[in-house]
This record gives sequence, C-alpha cells and structure tokens, in this order.
Amino acid sequence: MAVEVLAEIEQYRYGMLDDTDRVVVFEDTDRVRMALDEDAVHHLISQGYAQRCPARETVSCHHGAIRKPVTPLRLTKRGRTLLYRWSSLAPLHRSQEG
Repeated sequence: MAVEVLAEIEQYRYGMLDDTDRVVVFEDTDRVRMALDEDAVHHLISQGYAQRCPARETVSCHHGAIRKPVTPLRLTKRGRTLLYRWSSLAPLHRSQEG
C-alpha cells in the first residue's frame, strides 16, 4: 500500500485542504474528495517522505459544493529514493511443493 501512496503523491494526486491537516485526493483539476488512506499519507509526511508544495502552488478546488484552497503534496528526495527502491523490487515467488 505504501508504494501506491508514494506513487500517487509523486503524481500530485494528494493535497492538504486549506490550512487543516485533512488529506484530499484530486478527482479532477478542480474537484477533491477526502482521502481514504489519510493516515498513511500523514505517516509518510511525519517520516520526511512527503511534504506540502510551496504556497504559490495552492489551487482552488471544489470540496463538495464549496471552493476551498488545496495545497498539493510532493515527495521529498528521501521519498523518491524510497519509491524507486520499493518499485524495483520483484515480487517473491514461492516454490510449489507437491
């Protein structure tokens, strides 16, 4: 799950709603919804793998019927390193005994 969240942060799919700590997902260029994996995103931020983009990149999006400012999230250098490392791992194959 963490790999998917890191990949989506890299694609700027997550943001922070106004000045709160609520994590949202961009559904469209001007519409957001609450993120289901908000705890995972907060953990990645607290560990230094992701951060808010600069304030100049804040956009106005519909959250329900109301427009609110949303600041996109981005990976830090440490987060990109972790994503690339995890993405390059091959899945484990169990030998079949029989």
